[in-house]
Amino acid sequence: MADLDILGAKISSLDMVETVCALAAYIDVGRQQNKTLPLLHHIVTLNAEILYKAQDDSRLMDIINRAALVTPDGSGIVLAARELCGREIERVTGIDLMQELCRRAPSCGWSVYLLGAAPGVAEAAAHNLIEQYGVNVCGWHDGYFKPDELAWVLGEINAKKPDILFVGMGAPKQEFWIDENRDRLRVPLVIGVGGCFDVLSGNLKRAPLAFQRLGIEWLWRLLKEPWRFKRMMALPKFVLLVKREARKKRRLAAESVRQNVARKNADESKKDVKKDKKLPQ
Repeated sequence: MADLDILGAKISSLDMVETVCALAAYIDVGRQQNKTLPLLHHIVTLNAEILYKAQDDSRLMDIINRAALVTPDGSGIVLAARELCGREIERVTGIDLMQELCRRAPSCGWSVYLLGAAPGVAEAAAHNLIEQYGVNVCGWHDGYFKPDELAWVLGEINAKKPDILFVGMGAPKQEFWIDENRDRLRVPLVIGVGGCFDVLSGNLKRAPLAFQRLGIEWLWRLLKEPWRFKRMMALPKFVLLVKREARKKRRLAAESVRQNVARKNADESKKDVKKDKKLPQ
């Protein structure tokens, strides 16, 4: 479900309300199926850093484009939609989407499972979500399990039969993990939510509303976590890439207009020549 092509990635232009409605439909489809069968809708919350990385990682780009839905998580994607597609779209961030789904979960009868983050973080996030929204958190597990524990973790998730699995392993690690295990997970909806558990557990404070509204949450995170500086260098590179692609599109569009005008003028000239030939002597 996508109608924007941004730097090779198929991205949804749905706003938050429309996105939640679409995900509810995916859950309904999953509930109508036998949950012993592998049925999974992978939702990617895509930001500029990961899309920039995907330019040189064909496997990551393939995972993004095979997802059931890709939301614009970040002001960089919103900028790219404006510059490359001429569209104004709404940010649908991983944490906002997670909270909105948890808010609606009790009335919809959805259960959720939290997988990821350091030991104790997912549990703390789960308790806070239960207290705040009354959501049925049917289980949780940290993201620091060994390869030989994977089968147990998958078995635990499938046994709990959640409607939504939130995976907080950081992008793009979580996207690779979901894709590698999608045929073994019996969950209708799986969403990669990055570091949301740290915020929801209370371990990390989210950027103030002013930063959120200005689309500069990345700056707040950089101020709080200076070690992210190297990763954040992808953001200006992404903007430069978008600007370059936008100039290329404008140049191609102008050339197309010139060719159409030249073709039209040539056709008109041919018509005039034919008319001259038909004049009586």
